[in-house]
Amino acid sequence: MTITKVIPGPCGFETTIEAKQVAPGHVYVKVISDCKSLSKLNIGIVNAMEDLYGSFESSKVYKKANECIKHIACPIPCAILKTVEVEAELAVPKGVTIEIVKTEEEE
Repeated sequence: MTITKVIPGPCGFETTIEAKQVAPGHVYVKVISDCKSLSKLNIGIVNAMEDLYGSFESSKVYKKANECIKHIACPIPCAILKTVEVEAELAVPKGVTIEIVKTEEEE
């Protein structure tokens, strides 16, 4: 099993993604979150090769996210796919960081 914990930012809704490979290349995904939108995100079984190497439009994860998540900049769909990638043994478990810094422009 692969578990990913995501602290997405200003919304404050920490999210846990659990992934378990149920057959070669097929991963069951469970999303646990206090976010009402994410709590509706029932992914189920993902075909890793199709979702990871297809298009955004064909991705089961992004299709479900489009139905449930109101904030398009939410990092959870990407985190789900990164978790699937590790559980399907297509990547090593390595953290991902998005660091946003706002600075004052010099005149």
